[in-house]
Amino acid sequence: MKHPAFILVSSLLFNCALMYGQNVDKDAAAEHSMINIKEEKSATHTLHPDAQWFPEAGLGLFIHWGLASVKNMDISWPMIPGRALANKKLDSAELARVVREKDYNLTGKPPAITPNEYWAMAKDFNPQHYDPDKWIKAAKEAGFQYVVLTTRHHEGFALWPSEYGDFSTKNFIGGKDLLKPYVEAVRKYGLKLGFYYSPPNWYFDREYMSFIYGRAYTANPSLPKVDGDLNPRTDNKSAEEIKQHQAAYALMVKKQIEELLTRYGKIDLLWFDGKPPVPNATEIITQDEIRKLQPGIVINPRLHGKGDYITFERNPPKQDPGDTWAEFCNTWTNSWANSNTQPFHSNAFALGEFVSARAWGVNYLLGVGPTADGVFPQAVYDNMKVVAGWMKKNGRAVQHVQQLPAGELASVPATAKKNYRYLFAIPEFKNGSKYDADRLPAKDTVLSLTTPLQPTAVSLIGAGKTLHFRYEGGQVIIDLPASVRSNLVDVIEVALKN
Repeated sequence: MKHPAFILVSSLLFNCALMYGQNVDKDAAAEHSMINIKEEKSATHTLHPDAQWFPEAGLGLFIHWGLASVKNMDISWPMIPGRALANKKLDSAELARVVREKDYNLTGKPPAITPNEYWAMAKDFNPQHYDPDKWIKAAKEAGFQYVVLTTRHHEGFALWPSEYGDFSTKNFIGGKDLLKPYVEAVRKYGLKLGFYYSPPNWYFDREYMSFIYGRAYTANPSLPKVDGDLNPRTDNKSAEEIKQHQAAYALMVKKQIEELLTRYGKIDLLWFDGKPPVPNATEIITQDEIRKLQPGIVINPRLHGKGDYITFERNPPKQDPGDTWAEFCNTWTNSWANSNTQPFHSNAFALGEFVSARAWGVNYLLGVGPTADGVFPQAVYDNMKVVAGWMKKNGRAVQHVQQLPAGELASVPATAKKNYRYLFAIPEFKNGSKYDADRLPAKDTVLSLTTPLQPTAVSLIGAGKTLHFRYEGGQVIIDLPASVRSNLVDVIEVALKN
């Protein structure tokens, strides 16, 4: 049972959100508005026995893959310029210049890629060394419990030979199904299988939408709608054309989801990302219809408004989500898809986010991206090895754990398992950084755990060292010297008398 005793932990996570996510939070909110995601308050989860793995899974791997890998860029969003315009109102002369020169990012030059140039990467996307078995084996060894792969992102390119739409592997790379080997690998290594699917499809909608960042129009309402070459649109669709297009759009989304749920056996999780711009979008395929095809599936809320859990993206939750299943997703680099050229965040930072999420019973879904050739960059494996080493020593503190029981409180994020409590000492970074170069030296620290139960032993489990402690007035006071700290998150195990 979750309870309101996490005052200190709440403060820690709230401060982390302020330190690491002020700008990202605004970007995430703006992106969500473009794909019609509303804020989620609560969820009522399925009671099907096959779905009850979710709240204790802890660590998931989020794999973003698609056409963007051809040019080592982030997925989908590079084709949508105009973020700079969202915060700056231009006079008529400057706005005319921006449109004439396609300088929608206010950099003095056109965007790096147009939508049509982005989609043209499909002819060069041909992963000859695709080996998801190697991906999933490494993920299993690193302690990931579930995996979610982007079957189709907003860009519109489907990684399987879909019978619906004309932009999938059926039309390119000879109809090769890139999902089947992934499914086989996940099942082989015993992880839970997730499919990401974006109901918004910018390729399918290319003749009907504007490829400018949505909030740019708030500050600059006279900004023209632009096409796939970022030129002002000159055509006007009739009401009948729009109606027919929306009907075709809804049918394509429904049928592609049905393909995902019927072609690959048991699917454990379906990760939607937005609503298509059509009438009654949440009714395209209902959760009841989904569960008829996959009774034990876990469904996120980003199509229907509510699902089995709530999602947090790129910023940690600022308060305990309560008796609700929840998941926090973030990138291991500064890109969802490009793990090839982007530097990785410090594993001390990533593990800090992970353990902070687990203190509130929230899963942590960590994002990486393969190359166009279908392989993980070596940096992914190198960082997974670091996580694997940490999990080998400390995994019992984050897997199959619960929140602290009612009446207990820790000065740092903490979890509980039977008569053990696990306190997490998280490294600090200067200037809101996420990188090892900016990690601050460890200091001598005093931790506390308020509990009515008598402690019998306290140890730093990663180092296998006994720690000095005292129990006074219902509080365990623990001395954690800097000399025994590691460069990652340190886990203190407190054994309590039954």
